[in-house]
Amino acid sequence: MPGATEDRNANAAGPTSLEDAVEFIRTTYSPVVGTELVNVNGCEGRRLATAIVSVSDLPYFPAAAMDGFAIRSADIDERKPLVALRISGFASAGHPFSGGLGPGEACAISTGAVVPVGADRIVPSEDCKFVGDTVYVNADLKAKPHIREPGEDVKTGQSLLKAGTRLGPRHLGLLHALQFQTVQVFKRLCVALISSGDELREAGDPLSDGQIIDSNRPYLRASLQALGCEVLDLGIIPDDPERILRALVGAARNCDLIVTSGSASIGSTDVMSKLIRRRGYLEFWRLALRPGKPVGLGDIDDCPILSLPGNPFAAAAAFAFVGRPLVGRLADDDSLLDDGMWLPLMDDVPCRRGVAQIRGATLGLRADRSCGVTVQPATGSANLAALAASEGFALLPDLDGTLSAGDLVRFVPH
Repeated sequence: MPGATEDRNANAAGPTSLEDAVEFIRTTYSPVVGTELVNVNGCEGRRLATAIVSVSDLPYFPAAAMDGFAIRSADIDERKPLVALRISGFASAGHPFSGGLGPGEACAISTGAVVPVGADRIVPSEDCKFVGDTVYVNADLKAKPHIREPGEDVKTGQSLLKAGTRLGPRHLGLLHALQFQTVQVFKRLCVALISSGDELREAGDPLSDGQIIDSNRPYLRASLQALGCEVLDLGIIPDDPERILRALVGAARNCDLIVTSGSASIGSTDVMSKLIRRRGYLEFWRLALRPGKPVGLGDIDDCPILSLPGNPFAAAAAFAFVGRPLVGRLADDDSLLDDGMWLPLMDDVPCRRGVAQIRGATLGLRADRSCGVTVQPATGSANLAALAASEGFALLPDLDGTLSAGDLVRFVPH
């Protein structure tokens, strides 16, 4: 009901600090994604919805860890420097020796091959000499047996990967080795992405006076995809309230989240907050944050909408500290709800009272070889070069004074 929505907006008293905004996201929003079964071959970058428990041992069989000769320890007489054994066969990876070892016998073997029945030790090739069908071994019974036992790597029933794990290359080899064909993963959060502004054009378009290329959508699209989202890119919409509203309503029907950049300040063409209030509800707008102050969060037809500033550095900074936890909450990804990394400063950095500052930052090694953060000087909210030169963002607290080298600051990569 429009009247009820207007009353709700009129009585709003949302967060004004970054800390309160993130806590509001944590406590107000719930995960919206379901789960689906996907082929292991297409699961990279997806997050596990259920834990992975091994259904078999690794290795499956006792396997040679060295090239050499499989022997029986019972045949070794340590009082003799060399013991002569008859070579009864050969085993290679994928081609087991069909027989077993009897007393006084040895089997030539290569790494990865099945250890013959009866053998309990591999003597490396460098400790053996063979002539014809006889091998002379110099075996130390106190040395490693050089056999990979079944279950030595992974045991049946062993818990391997937790629910919520984002699957990367290091996980895929394990899943394939254990013969998993499919895995249950969270569905991707579907995010609609919009830039608004009469001045914006796509890369490659001719530019008239006062026009610029939209750099926010490429940055935000890549950032969202890196967080595992499916992005519906709705392009650039001019500063026409009715066209913007139609796009927002359509996106709300089809997506889990809407992210916009532009039309978010207080100018006559900055209408995003008005449109959100008109069709839905604005939870907060404008935080004590620099850059990134004109960031808003609300809903359009019950679909969450994050309104970011139009200036590129400000949009990226606000997304890192507000958008990232919002995506995490909606996608049921707790790793995006943490505080990032708390790392020591490489140099002294002045702060200011009244606003939390977000600065571009890079990582480096301190004198003790620990990781530290170098904070960039303050830049304009539209500075793309500073954004490209940074590896992430450092959050400087709201205080008068100077943070000293070694003090901890919050760092969020991008």
